[in-house]
Amino acid sequence: MSALLDRLVSSLTMALVAWTQFRMGPQNNAVVPGELHAAWRVETSGQISASPTVADGTLYVGNNNGLLYALDVSNGAVLWQTKVPNPLMSAPLVYNDLVIVGEGDPTSRTSSPSEPVSVGQGPSALIGFDRATGELRWQTMLKGSAMPTPAIINGILVHHDGAGFITALNPATGRLRYSHSIGSMASMTAMLPIGDADFITAGVGSNAVWRFHAADGALIWRSAFSKGASGIGDCPQVSDGTRVFCDYVSPVLPDTSTVIGNLTVERVYALDVATGSSVWDIALEGGSLPIRNEAAIPMIADGLLYLGSSIAPWMHAIDAATGMLVWEMPTRGVVKGGIVDVDGVIYFGDLGGYLWAMDAKTGRVIGDKLMHTPFNVGSPIVVGKTLIIGSDSGAVIAMPLDTIRASHDT
Repeated sequence: MSALLDRLVSSLTMALVAWTQFRMGPQNNAVVPGELHAAWRVETSGQISASPTVADGTLYVGNNNGLLYALDVSNGAVLWQTKVPNPLMSAPLVYNDLVIVGEGDPTSRTSSPSEPVSVGQGPSALIGFDRATGELRWQTMLKGSAMPTPAIINGILVHHDGAGFITALNPATGRLRYSHSIGSMASMTAMLPIGDADFITAGVGSNAVWRFHAADGALIWRSAFSKGASGIGDCPQVSDGTRVFCDYVSPVLPDTSTVIGNLTVERVYALDVATGSSVWDIALEGGSLPIRNEAAIPMIADGLLYLGSSIAPWMHAIDAATGMLVWEMPTRGVVKGGIVDVDGVIYFGDLGGYLWAMDAKTGRVIGDKLMHTPFNVGSPIVVGKTLIIGSDSGAVIAMPLDTIRASHDT
């Protein structure tokens, strides 16, 4: 009876959730209220690079083998699954009776991460599926990979693809509204809605961050970064309403561009959301540049910017106003994925296979649980009292928050 009540309360609460952008809101703090307290594990037979989405008691997540799953969030039971030819790395959006995903692979036809020709080979598309059945409702092909997560703003679906095109569609039908090239390729970034009319995105090739008007694609501002910078197109920005934040990697002399395997430095920036002007840009630690997923996914809560690192095993908290480092804490592996904050505790996974709970203000380790599967950019969400995350080995895992807090496996 208790489990049934928990599911009923969670379903009623989640029915009110509008999931129309990456990780639900501009802070990237994907927390859905409710009473769910569950432990389960589902193997999907494909690496997971997507952040899951929950609506009306159903969890949606894609994997890199092109499989999209709908799972019962209370117990992990598979409600339906469907398959497309290429990976599904974008976070699913929920729009009325549709679940919308981006199809596309991470292949780049160049040896320089900061100067790709384009990203994506094979089919690249935005696709709308029926939420109840998984039936294909519409499909709109793109010129480059649809790995970046789109957003829906005032009934307009906006996307930045791996060929450098900004595209807008009708989310109900997939019908094209406009498409134009900005000469800069997006990879694993996400469209960040600003207010109820604009969005921010970022890309490499022409390394920059842009703000556009969603209705017509008009440019509001462009903020340029150095030619050698990389990972800008991998980072989904966050905003506190006055600033926009993200991270990237820069080369170390004598290198003038980033090279996979070479030493690089992680940098974190803040831009003025109204003008695009730089507020601060700081350097963190150095480390070897990975072949993919060069940026960490940030989260902002209570004036602090939290993010891990794609090149070194650390978690950081940075003062959002000043760029000053408040605390940093070593982890068992690099932390590329997202972070959630619940009641002053942050939770996340690392590439070493651990789930962590840390005090948000001090970085003190509260709990760490070894899961024996690495966590890459398949980012966690919290539903009620349960963390749900996708792993690099293809598992979707639900773990109660109190279990993580009580674990001490290091």
